[in-house]
Amino acid sequence: MSKLALFGGPKAIGDGQQLKSSWNQKSMEEGLCEYTGAKYAKCVSSGTAALASGLFAAGVGPGDEVLTVAYTWVATSGAILRNNAVPIFADIDPQTFTMDVEDARRKITPQTKAILPVDFYGHPAPIPELMALAEEHGIVVIEDACQAATAEINGVKLGSIAHLTAFSWSGKPIYAPEGGGAYLTNDRELFERGLLAGQHPTVIQGLATDPEVVKHASMGGTGDRMSPVGATAAIQQLLDADARTNARIRNCEYLTEKLADIPGITPPYVRSGYKHAYHYYTCLWAPDEYGVSRDRFCQALNAEGVYAIAYVMDANYRFAPESEPIQAGGPLHLRTMFQERNLYGKGCPFLCPHVKNPPVYREGDLPVSEEMARREFCLSQPDLSPPCDENDMQLVVDAIAKIIDNIDELKE
Repeated sequence: MSKLALFGGPKAIGDGQQLKSSWNQKSMEEGLCEYTGAKYAKCVSSGTAALASGLFAAGVGPGDEVLTVAYTWVATSGAILRNNAVPIFADIDPQTFTMDVEDARRKITPQTKAILPVDFYGHPAPIPELMALAEEHGIVVIEDACQAATAEINGVKLGSIAHLTAFSWSGKPIYAPEGGGAYLTNDRELFERGLLAGQHPTVIQGLATDPEVVKHASMGGTGDRMSPVGATAAIQQLLDADARTNARIRNCEYLTEKLADIPGITPPYVRSGYKHAYHYYTCLWAPDEYGVSRDRFCQALNAEGVYAIAYVMDANYRFAPESEPIQAGGPLHLRTMFQERNLYGKGCPFLCPHVKNPPVYREGDLPVSEEMARREFCLSQPDLSPPCDENDMQLVVDAIAKIIDNIDELKE
């Protein structure tokens, strides 16, 4: 038996080892690096700011194309547009709701500067395959993991796989009441260039070692900084993030087991080797099978006491008391801004002189995305997480079964 450390023996918890509770004594950035395995992390004001910082770090600017998906929250494309670049949309895989690698391959052009996949609803995008594709073309993968903190691919935490990963703390698996987010990377150059997108000049001066970044430090200061209060709340969430996610996974697996036996409902698919964080539990409804639209089904489910939304069409409205439901318009390529191709006026950035091949966004371009938007419905994270348990999940199953048993009433 080893000699006690008190009397000169080796520590039981030696160099390179520590209890997770030690994160509580560190900054959120340090805790994130230890949690994910990433070398560098910087907290920012939101997930959108994290994406914008990553795109700026990759050198994305006017005339550049960024390959992403239209099946996502608007902030994904908003970060691209904030950098005056043009979103080019790839279709999605119908099982995971994440980027279709082969469609992405077809849409890469000499103007493609970066690939921005989305870990939608908490299921990781095929990041390893997209990293290989990016390497073929010498471009960067910036992962929108805003809904997927705590998720994994082949046992590796998101945050250390893509060239750069963006997280959000606004109502997400790692939560901070004041919001916020972070970008993470293993690349020191990307980390430092990302600071220029919105950190205070004195912060840039203190962290940057690249003379070119230091030289431009005075261009910072747009306010993309996370509040200290928010960072303190987020680090507390980090301490038991896996425990909460694992409990949510158990609840979702129970739902999947029960809902698989109900005709007309297709539960979520989880790719082998992937850990789904279940920010949303997303099913597919079969409107043609029952002659009842997904929207009518969701209306009935809400009336039974189960909060359900068609996320891409409706958007979550429960996060703030003053919110009201809104028809968001479906996948991004069908929304007004992309149909008109005009954000800043005068057609910019879509039609500005830097753009060699101005994109045209048409209905029918993304058939899988458009079909999924007609069929998907989501249960939200608060109803999937502790203290909810299997008894609560069974109430959801019973409500869905009740609607199916009385489906003819909805037809009337």
